[in-house]
Amino acid sequence: MGRHRSRMLRVHPFWRNLVKQLFMALACVLIPAFVFAGAEVGIEKWQEHHPEAAKDLGGWVQTNKDAAHKFFEWDSKHPERSKEFVHWTVDHPAEPIDAFAASHKGWPIFDEIMEHHRPAAEQFMGWARKHADAARALMHHPRGLAWAGKNIYAID
Repeated sequence: MGRHRSRMLRVHPFWRNLVKQLFMALACVLIPAFVFAGAEVGIEKWQEHHPEAAKDLGGWVQTNKDAAHKFFEWDSKHPERSKEFVHWTVDHPAEPIDAFAASHKGWPIFDEIMEHHRPAAEQFMGWARKHADAARALMHHPRGLAWAGKNIYAID
């Protein structure tokens, strides 16, 4: 009986090699898929991955050039604060801009935006809420909004 059992476990070299090759081929496909599945999309690809959001943001920029310039300047000088504003905007969809401003007084450039460009800031909030994933993706990159202003919308 022990002898019979050992014959059953033997696998012909052809099948053993075939299984090895299939396993290796599968590993070559699956390992990179798992490694790169969570990889970030570079800022250069943001517009390509979020075309509707990019188009709508471009419309906002064209309608509100002075405010857009201030937003881009703010993001270039205070990226952590502009990111906080966008995330807060998305996370508090029913809150007006006054709720954010009340708890963030004394922020350079943002105070100026509130004083001179409030309607445009409210429209920007509408854009961020409508395109929450795209807004978060853009702000995930430090100075991403400023980068978009310069490289996508050609505002310096």
